[in-house]
Amino acid sequence: MKKRLRKFKREDGQSMVEFALILPIFLLILCGIIDFGWLFYNQLSLNNACREGARYAVVHTAENADTQIIINHIENNSTTVFSNDGVNIKVTYSSPSDPTSGDVTVNMQADISFFTPVLSTILGEEKTLTSTVTMKVES
Repeated sequence: MKKRLRKFKREDGQSMVEFALILPIFLLILCGIIDFGWLFYNQLSLNNACREGARYAVVHTAENADTQIIINHIENNSTTVFSNDGVNIKVTYSSPSDPTSGDVTVNMQADISFFTPVLSTILGEEKTLTSTVTMKVES
């Protein structure tokens, strides 16, 4: 009976050692999930802002075909988490001579920094996300 108790005393730190071996792998996976979720959320926000800008452009082109007004609308009304400094917005019409017919294309690019430092060590400090939406102009 005494030998049996002694055997259990030798294995007291076993679970701590196993946890110490698994903890870095677990944290790497957890931070990877958080960063990919962060990038996915920002990509969806960018897609929605681009779609909102394209929709505003096709509805209001007959009133005013100035691309700066569309860019200002996107910057003021988008609920994105990234700042407007790192966002490039480009609005083009398929027929620049007559913007009331054809298509309007809104292209947006945003530089997103990672939420945790794990993926930034592998992929760099920032990731460039892009979104392009093309819609027919309503006249």
